[in-house]
Amino acid sequence: MAEQCSIEKSDLFIKIPCFLTGKLVLDTDRERIRQKIAKFMVHEKGYKISDFQLDREIFVEANNEKIVAFVDLVVRIKDRSLMIVRCAPGSVITREAGTVAAARLLEKDYIVPWAVQANLFDASFIDVKKKKAVGYGWESIPTRAQLIKMTSDWPPPKLPEERIPLERQILYSYDTHG
Repeated sequence: MAEQCSIEKSDLFIKIPCFLTGKLVLDTDRERIRQKIAKFMVHEKGYKISDFQLDREIFVEANNEKIVAFVDLVVRIKDRSLMIVRCAPGSVITREAGTVAAARLLEKDYIVPWAVQANLFDASFIDVKKKKAVGYGWESIPTRAQLIKMTSDWPPPKLPEERIPLERQILYSYDTHG
């Protein structure tokens, strides 16, 4: 007679401790990137653990379908979202437009002014207003003090209403196909 195995579904997946929360999280490519960049930003760039929000959701409807897009990290200082970080394996350059769209849609009252698209070895640092990368490599990410100085002209502009559907379509395309 065969013995039944009683393995919990959650036991099938490896979990690692999250640097920012201390909780166990699934060990995925995206999570490895997020853990590495969070440590880098805290240890090398002077950010505080309390500056980060994790997994902010953006609800997107396009092509009669609804999805939830995630922003891996949001740098919030003094109740202002100053920069987002999105993590994914592969080319950072090919994912820049989706990251810009996420930064433009995340807050309803303003465009988050700066964004980072990162993989395990590279990053693009993006001026969201200009929709253009202004630096490549993890070293291009500003320090906490530099970011505060770079965002002293507050508030950033609000996304014009007519741009919202287009930015949603861009984010939808990147997060479902890219």
